[in-house]
Parts: sequence; structure tokens; C-alpha cells
Amino acid sequence: MIVFVVIFCASCKEKTDITEISTNLSCYAIEIDFDYDNMSADCTEKLTFVNNTDNILREVKFHLYPQYFEHGATASILSSTKLNDAYPNGMSYATFEIMSVVADGVNTTVQYEGEYDGILNVPLTNSLLPDDCVTIEIDFEFSLPNCCHRFGYGENTINLGNFYPIVCVYENGAYSINPYHANGDPFYSDIANYSVELIVDNDLIVASSGEKIDCVKQDKTTYQIEQKAVRDFAIVMSKNFKILNKKYNDTSIEYYYFDDANCEKSLIAGYDAIKTFSKKFGEYPYKTFSIVQTNFVHGGMEYPTLIIVSDAVKDIDDYINVIVHETAHQWWYGMVGNDEFIYPWLDEALTEYSTILFYDYVDGYNLSHKEMVNACKENYTLFVTVYKDVLGDIDTSMRAVNEYDTEPEYTYCIYVKGVLMFDSLYSLVGEKDFISSLKNYFEENKFTNATPNDLISAFETKCGTDLKSFFDSWIKGKVVVR
Repeated sequence: MIVFVVIFCASCKEKTDITEISTNLSCYAIEIDFDYDNMSADCTEKLTFVNNTDNILREVKFHLYPQYFEHGATASILSSTKLNDAYPNGMSYATFEIMSVVADGVNTTVQYEGEYDGILNVPLTNSLLPDDCVTIEIDFEFSLPNCCHRFGYGENTINLGNFYPIVCVYENGAYSINPYHANGDPFYSDIANYSVELIVDNDLIVASSGEKIDCVKQDKTTYQIEQKAVRDFAIVMSKNFKILNKKYNDTSIEYYYFDDANCEKSLIAGYDAIKTFSKKFGEYPYKTFSIVQTNFVHGGMEYPTLIIVSDAVKDIDDYINVIVHETAHQWWYGMVGNDEFIYPWLDEALTEYSTILFYDYVDGYNLSHKEMVNACKENYTLFVTVYKDVLGDIDTSMRAVNEYDTEPEYTYCIYVKGVLMFDSLYSLVGEKDFISSLKNYFEENKFTNATPNDLISAFETKCGTDLKSFFDSWIKGKVVVR
């Protein structure tokens, strides 16, 4: 009886949070008619955009990430070492076209800006005051590349990640319009509400962000999918999916897979991760969480209420580690957002260290905190030594994704060194204050976009000490790891 009351009350509280935070958010209503034979789609996006800034806006800007998958794009979507893995059947390219834009009932000329026309600028007929809203309707079409990436299709799956025009974050008097980049996850977006209608062939099984509230089968299947208070929306489809599920409190955890001899363990890992991070950082508030095995060039990728895990990860311990890492992103990126282009360490390093902490709290896994940190230290010092031998020097600062010359440099400075930074902090302040600080950080910044100063402040408030110099020394590359 006590357990029931505790779970019930916690669930109600988090539902209230979602309801409250969603009341004044921008709303995306997206219709997708997907043509499986041609791997293409006709789409309409109707956005009710709320000006949640303190500024008068005269235009709304959107990221068009699919543009970078087209032939001739000036920004590479991958490092050269990953091309063969991403394109097993040879190079392939997307097409993406904006057909029309209507703002508050007025047809608008399509205006592209930025690197490789990666930004759509929609001028407004009337200035948009703070707290006012405007309706923008965008008709667009795309065809997918045969590419095992966020936006593309492979042998078994179709990935629709970052596939639609998404509003750029407005801050400091301007829109953030940084382009796509091969390093990391170069994304930055605000929390919004989503209502998605997806029309697909009847034999396609759909995994998505959000909750499927209706499914009608006729000549094709029409899904109605909704989710409030998330910062992005993704879909993965396959004719070969099998599905397992398990409940955590009020959340349905579903595992979509096509080739996993350890499928039960994979599902349990996702369950254990949601449960552990809920208890340590703050309750997971959504009704669904999908773990999706897919054809993907990297180990995994996070989206709100949905994570993808590459079928190329064959070792069971590595596979589970990807699940845990991407699940931790539901807290660090999903609910507590940040500019992943400028401050990639803020979510990636913290997520990677949260993954290591997971093994302290859950029995039955073959990885340990100490062993993983020691491996990071050995690998990082070897990386620095090799780079210095080759180049004579190395910049080990934790900087924006476009400031790294190679993907390994990015990986070691953000992920590996990031783990060492947080483990040093963990040793300095102790487990109790470390976890309490992360709870504080989560509570103060959930459903917003955080900055490094927000994280530092959360630790300083809980630990009662000045930690800015600690973080600065690691971020600026002054710390020497031995």
C-alpha cells in the first residue's frame, strides 16, 4: 500500500509538470504521407509559433538539416573514415524541397540562408510581440538517401531523424543558426508540443517519439501520434521489427528489434536505466520510451522518448552500454537541453559519466565504475601522446563541434576527457553531494536550455564551494592528465 501511494503521487506530480509546461509552447502539427517504394514523403507542417522571448520578432528561422544530405552539400555529414559503413551500397543522396510557406494566411517567398541554404527564413507580415503567436504552414517533400544515418534507410530500417523544419533557438537578440556538422550531434532546439499524422504501408511497423493515440488501417495505415513538452521528434520504421515491452510506473518501455539474440537483456537494460536515472536525477515524466535497433553508422543516437542503437554493435556489453548512455540523454539533452553545437560536453560528457554511475547502482552487469574510468584515463593519455608525437602539440580544450579537426579529437576531448573531469569532481565533492547537485541541476533546468554556468551553479549551491576555476581548468585544457 505504501509503495502504491508513493508511485501514484510521483506519477501525478510529473504529469502535472508536463501539463503545466505545455500550456504556452509552440505546437508542431506535421502530416507525413510516406511512399515506401520511392523512399520519399509529401509533408505538411503547421506550426503555431509562440514568441516566448522578450523581443519583438519580425521573422522566424528554421533549421533544414536534410539539406546537408543532398548532393553538393558543403558540410559533410560524416568523417571520411565512416563513409563505407554509412553507404554500404555506394554513395547516395537525399532530396529536400520546400514547396510553399504561408505565414498567418499570407503566401511567403521561400528564403534560404546560411551554409548550403540550411536555414529557412520566414518574414512576418506583422511584428510578433512577446507571448503572441503566429501560424506558419510549410509544405515540403523529401526523398531519403540509402544511408545508415539519422536521415536515411538501410537494409532493415528507415530513419526519420531531424527530418522536418525546426525553429532555431532565439537567444541574445538573434537566432542560433549554426550548421550541421559531422562531429557529434550539432543540434539545438526548444521544448514544443507535437501532433503527427503518419501515413505508411500496412506492413511497416512504426517506432516514434511520443504516444500513438490512434491507428486506422485501410489501403494504408494512418497513425496519430502526440507528445507534449519535447524538443524534437523522430520516427524509425521497419517491416522486420519485433517488439518487447515492460512497464516502469506509468511508462511503457518498448524495444523494437530485428536481430538481437539478447533481446530480453536489452529491454531490461532500458528498464533499469529509466528506473535508476529517475531515482537519482528526477522522475522520467513521459508515458512512452522506445529503444530501437536500427541500421546506423554510429553506436547510437538520442531523441526525446526514443533512442536508436546500431545493429553493427555486436558485443552484448557494448550494446547494453549504448542503451544506458542514450537513455541517460533523456535527462541530459532531452529534458535539460543545451546548445550541442557550442557546448557538446555539457550533455555528452555528463551523459557518459551518468552511464558509468549506472553500474554503481545496478547489479548484474559486466562493467564497473573503476574499470571504465581507468580505461578512459589510459586511452586519453595515449591519445594525447600520439597526437603530440605526430603534430607536436594538441589543443585539449572542450570546445564547439566545428573547432575539432578530426572526429577522434572531438571524441577524446568531449567524451573521454569529459568522464575524467566529472570523475575528478565526484572524488572532490563525494557521491552524496555529486548526485544531489545533479538533482538540483535537473530540477532547476528541466524543460529549458541550460548553459555551463547553470551546471556550475547547481554544484556550487549544493556543495557550498567555488567550482568555477575547477571547471575552467578542465574546459580550457589546462589540466594535465597523468
